[in-house]
Amino acid sequence: MARNLMINLPLETDRLIIRHFIDSDLEFFLSFMLNEESTKYLMFSAEQKTQSGAQYLFNFVCNSYNTENPIYSFAIADKKSNRYLGSCGFAPYDKGIYEIYYSINSSEEGNGLATEAIKAIVVPLAQKVEVRAYCHPQNNSAHNVALKSGFVFKNLATHKNFGNEGYLFIYQVT
Repeated sequence: MARNLMINLPLETDRLIIRHFIDSDLEFFLSFMLNEESTKYLMFSAEQKTQSGAQYLFNFVCNSYNTENPIYSFAIADKKSNRYLGSCGFAPYDKGIYEIYYSINSSEEGNGLATEAIKAIVVPLAQKVEVRAYCHPQNNSAHNVALKSGFVFKNLATHKNFGNEGYLFIYQVT
C-alpha cells in the first residue's frame, strides 16, 4: 500500500475518535467478531469468526501499523470515554481506487455513528483516490450509511477480490 494514503490519526468528530486499535479494544472486537448476526454480511472467513482467528486478526492489524505496508483498519471510539464502538478502514481495490468499510457494534447501531465515522475518513481519502463501498444486497443499514455519507449507488457488481455480488456505491466529491 502506498504510505501517502495514510490519513492523519486520530480523526475527531463531534462524538467520535477514529484511531488505531489499542489493547483495551480487543474484548469489544472479539465480541463483535463472534456475534453471527453482526458479521453475517461481512467478508470474514469462518476462521476469522472464531476466538483464535479474531484474536490473530486483531494482532495482525495492530502489528502492521508501523510497517511499510500498514493495514488501514481503525477503531471507532467514543470521544469522551475512548470506548470501542466499531471499526472502519479502507483497502486498495484497483489502481487509483480504494474500498472503504465500516461496522458498528450491534448495541450502538441506529445512532448515526457509522455515517459520522465514514464522513470523517472519506473526505481526506477522496482527495487522492476514487472511494467505493461494496455492500451485501440485503444489508440495508450499510446501504443507508453509504448514501448518507455522500456515496451514490451505481449498480449490482461482482467484487473482483471476493467474487461475490454486491451493491456498488461510489463517493461523489462535492
